Amino acid sequence: MLQTFIELYRYTEAWTGLTDGERDKFTRQILGSAGELQALGIEVVAYGVNDPDTDRRAPYDFFCVYRVPDLQTRRLFEKAVEASGWYSYFDQVNLSGAALTPLGLFTANARLEEPAVQAEEIAPQSRYPKKSAVSHGHSMSYVEHGEGRAIVLLHGDVMSSFLWRNVMPHLEGRGRLLAVDLVGAGDSEKLPGSGEGTYSFAEHARHLDGLLEALDVGDDVVLVGHDWGANLAFDWAMRHPGRTAGIAFCEALTPPFDWEDWPGAVQPLFRFLRSPEGEQAVLQHNAFVESVPRLLTRVLAPEELTEIARPYALPGEGRRPTLDWPRQVPFGDDDTPVRAQLEQQAAWLATSPVPKLFLQAHPGGIAALDGRRAAAIRWYTALTEARVTGSHWIPEEDPHGMGRALAHWLDELPAR
Repeated sequence: MLQTFIELYRYTEAWTGLTDGERDKFTRQILGSAGELQALGIEVVAYGVNDPDTDRRAPYDFFCVYRVPDLQTRRLFEKAVEASGWYSYFDQVNLSGAALTPLGLFTANARLEEPAVQAEEIAPQSRYPKKSAVSHGHSMSYVEHGEGRAIVLLHGDVMSSFLWRNVMPHLEGRGRLLAVDLVGAGDSEKLPGSGEGTYSFAEHARHLDGLLEALDVGDDVVLVGHDWGANLAFDWAMRHPGRTAGIAFCEALTPPFDWEDWPGAVQPLFRFLRSPEGEQAVLQHNAFVESVPRLLTRVLAPEELTEIARPYALPGEGRRPTLDWPRQVPFGDDDTPVRAQLEQQAAWLATSPVPKLFLQAHPGGIAALDGRRAAAIRWYTALTEARVTGSHWIPEEDPHGMGRALAHWLDELPAR
C-alpha cells in the first residue's frame, strides 16, 4: 500500500562542530545514495526549508517528503537512514503511514481513530491468473482458486475481478473461489452493440448466468457482491433460491432511492452523467473511471490505477459499461424497470431464509452509516452484520477487514 514518509530535522552541535570539508564529504555521501532511492521506487515529493514566518511553525528547520511504494520498502528506508549516520548529526522526527485521501483522513478523525501500527499490506497487483469461458457467444474472464463449494465474487461498476485480489487470500481453503469479470469489464469481451442500454442490468445478468452455467457452480453457491455486483448476486439468488447457500454484500443498490439517500458528494456527478455532456465526458474522456480515486479513502498506487483503467483505455463504446451502470441507478421518483427490479429484490431479501452477511462500511457511501438505506437492510431476515471501514470501494479500502469478516461468516455457514 502506498506510503508517505516525512522527515523534519535541524542541526545539532555535532553537525555545526564539523569542519567545512567534513560536512561536504558527508553531504556528498548522502547525495550519492539518491539513486538507490529511485531504484527502490521511492519518489522525492519535496525538500524544503521551514519558513520562519510559518503559522504554528514546528521547531524544525528543514523537511523532506517522500512517496514510498509499500510498507516493506518504507521499513528498509527507515533502516537505511539510521545506518547512514544521519542521526548522529541531526535532531529529527519522522511522520509516516499509508497514503490517505482527504476523505480517508477526515473520516478517521470523525471516528476518533487512534494511530495504530500498520501491519497488513494491500497488494497493488493480483497473484491470481485469469481463465476464460464462453457465455452467449462472448468470452468472459474469471479467476479461479481452490475447490469445493463455489464462492462467487462479483464486482460493480468500473472494477473487475482485480477488486478481490486482497480479499481472496483470506478465503482460501474455504471453497472454490470464482472472481468474475462482468461482460465488458476486465478482460471479458465487449458487446458488439452500441448506444445507451447496451450494458443493461438484464444483459449483465444473462451473461453472468451463462458463465456460471459454463463453470458448473453446483447447488451450494455462496455469492459475494459489491455495488451492482451485489444486485446481480441478489438477482441470481432470487431465481435459484434452492442453490444459494448464502449472500454477502456491501454497498448494494437497495431502497430508498430518494436523492437525499445518496451521498451529497456524488449527487452532482450522477446528475451530470445523465446529460449528453456527461455521456461525452465518459465515452471520450473516461470521466467516471477518472472519478474513482477521489471517492476512495486511500491513495491508489500507480499500478492499481493503471489496472483499473486498462479495460477502458480506448475512447468510445468500450467505455459504455461505465456509463450504463450509473444511468440505471434509480434517483428520486424515477419509474423504471430496473427500479422495480431492485425494489423486488429488497422485498425478497426481507423475507428469504437464505443467510445474508451485510458488510456495513464506516462511514459508508451508498449504504451510509446511520442512513435510511442501512436501516432498511437491517430488517432483512437471516442477516448477520459485520463492520468494515471505507466509503464505497470497500474491497479496495479495507480488504483485510472484509476478508476476515467473510471468512468468519463462511466458517459458520452450513452446507445446503
